[in-house]
Amino acid sequence: MPVQWRPRVRTAGLLVYGVLFATLARVHGLPLEREQLILWICGALLIYSLWREHWWRVFTDWLPFVALMAVYDFTRGAAETLGMPLQWTPQLAADKALFFGEVPTVWLQDRLVEPELQWWQAITGATYVSHFIVAFAVAGVLWVRDRSAFVSWARRFLALSYLGLATYILFPAAPPWRAGDVGFIAPVDRIASLGWSELGLDSAESLIEKGQATVNLYAAVPSLHAAYTMLVAAFLWSRVRWWWRTLLVAYPLLMAFTLVYGGEHYVSDILLGWVYAGLVMLGWGWWERRRARNEN
Repeated sequence: MPVQWRPRVRTAGLLVYGVLFATLARVHGLPLEREQLILWICGALLIYSLWREHWWRVFTDWLPFVALMAVYDFTRGAAETLGMPLQWTPQLAADKALFFGEVPTVWLQDRLVEPELQWWQAITGATYVSHFIVAFAVAGVLWVRDRSAFVSWARRFLALSYLGLATYILFPAAPPWRAGDVGFIAPVDRIASLGWSELGLDSAESLIEKGQATVNLYAAVPSLHAAYTMLVAAFLWSRVRWWWRTLLVAYPLLMAFTLVYGGEHYVSDILLGWVYAGLVMLGWGWWERRRARNEN
């Protein structure tokens, strides 16, 4: 094929691929399972890499990332079988101390939950589901723009995941919706993922509910939903133009509201997740600066 045609073929291939993805997502729901999503991302990267040098790095860069996340998934699911005492009250006591005796989830649901879905629940539902998509979409964009940034992102993402995993093993903790089931707080509903029907994506909502029923229910401290959003914001802050930074500030805050309102996490879980993200950013930043100095 003539060299001058190659960019056009890549562009056409990506357009066709995007239409195929959108069509299947509309019919079958978004591919929220990590392996499916990463396969779609890697397929796009392979099309982008046609006739480029080092196209094989799609495999060598992404396979270790996927393998380490698969180990994380397996261990996270097994963590609840290790016999550590289940924690119900420390995180609840922390929220009451922060909010003058109130439990924010109970307070929000008492005032905001209505019999019918509200328009803004489409926003909170999309925010909740973004947890399954954004981190890997960021990885895909970084891989295209700057492979070294992709490597830095993967290090931080994996470190944060495993730091959270260690905490789940040592400190299995119940989320608000579960505490409401057994009487530690007033009953609350698990509604963070509601709202997808407002967007015409009921299949995505049912897939989320199925996943929620099969994972470790007591991996609540810290909130990795909150931690990942903060990691996205912190990592991209210096890499984007100033007008993107409004979104980077809003994203962790909107996720925090969604998780608390939706019964998934206490505020203290979220704050701890943000602290974990900060520690990971500081730790890897220090290591990378030290390594660069040693190499020079």
